[in-house]
Amino acid sequence: MQTQASTFRPSAVTPSAAIPLRRRDDVALIELMETYGAHGGLATTDELISLMRPHWRQPISILSKWVLGRRVVSFNWRTQLLLPMLQFEHPRMNPNQAVADCSIELGVFMDDQSFAEWFVRPCEWLGQRMPLSLLVDDPDAVIDAAGRTRFALMARRFAE
Repeated sequence: MQTQASTFRPSAVTPSAAIPLRRRDDVALIELMETYGAHGGLATTDELISLMRPHWRQPISILSKWVLGRRVVSFNWRTQLLLPMLQFEHPRMNPNQAVADCSIELGVFMDDQSFAEWFVRPCEWLGQRMPLSLLVDDPDAVIDAAGRTRFALMARRFAE
């Protein structure tokens, strides 16, 4: 029997009135979670490991290697590391190579959360579409957009 990951949905991540949003970053993080939630959902590391276990000998080590090497998009929410499910190919849960290629392009210029946000923001080099929406159907365009973003960020840094 295969274990299904319970993905975070927007209604599950909306903070209650008992935990008010204190910072602008909190609102941005909720928006990030809602967008990924609408595109396949999010999984915790425990949920993802349970999906990987039937196919990988050491799923904890493999996932750790992917996260630390930035082969996958991940970000922290409270005490949990969350990973968008869209980036994994079922059933083995292999990461999408385009994500790793985008990481190579953008890794020096972005931390994990900024990298996760890049995928859900409209991109001028993709006709104002989100890289996330083209990741499966046109990965080359997404990788190209990551490269163009890198050049724009480099230009901005050198101009300062």
